[in-house]
This record gives sequence, structure tokens and C-alpha cells, in this order.
Amino acid sequence: MNPTTTIQTFTWDDSLSTGVPMIDAHHKELIAAVNDLGQAIAHRKGATAIKKLFAFLKFYAEWHFEHEEACAARHKCPIAEVNQQAHATFIETFGHLHDQYKASDASDAVALEIYEKLVDWLTSHILKIDTHIGRCIRSAAPA
Repeated sequence: MNPTTTIQTFTWDDSLSTGVPMIDAHHKELIAAVNDLGQAIAHRKGATAIKKLFAFLKFYAEWHFEHEEACAARHKCPIAEVNQQAHATFIETFGHLHDQYKASDASDAVALEIYEKLVDWLTSHILKIDTHIGRCIRSAAPA
């Protein structure tokens, strides 16, 4: 059995920038944590390491979502409610994926599937929703 698996690193680029330093910093931290998960899977660090990363990702995502939602509400962003619903759906889906991982007896294949879904969701969410929130916040900010 191959001791490592090649996993594409989730790379930050300017297309993911909201232009709001706090939100971008949070997103970069989330991306770093997702990449840590990918590396733990690739290097077969084991169930304990992967479960710790899942726990951190859940905590950090919920914390970030609270801050981002409050910021969007404070600036009366038209997409704020859509963002809040997307976050709630993500937390629910992430819970199901974590349960699936536990039920799989900590399968590397299931962990990899979760990693890929996290990358897809984060990329899509940032590009489709968070960049709109960034524009709203920037347009409301005093010059």
C-alpha cells in the first residue's frame, strides 16, 4: 500500500478575495485548515489527527460564519439571508459528513471525499456569495 496519497492543495488566489481584510483573513485560515486536513489524509496521519481537524474546522467555520453574518447584517447586504441559509446548510451537511466518517470506521476514502466536498463548497460559496457581501461592505464603508 502506498504510504501517501497525492492531494491537490487548495490555493488562495485573488478571485477568492472579498476585499474585506477580516473576512479574507478568516477564509485564508479556513483554507489552511482544509489543507491541513488534506495533508493528514495524504500522509495517513490516522483517525485521531483527522477527527481533531474536523473538530477545528467545525468550530472555526461556525465562529467565522457568526462574524461574517453579523457584518453582512450590519451593512444591510441584500444577500445576507441567502448567506445565512447557506451557512446553516453547510453546518448540517458537515455534521452528516462527519457522521459518515465515523460510521466508515475512519475510512481514508471517506475522509478524502469530505476534503473534496469542503474544497468545492468553500470555493463555490466564496465566489458566489461572499464576494457579493464584500462588495456590499466596501460600498457601505466610509471613504
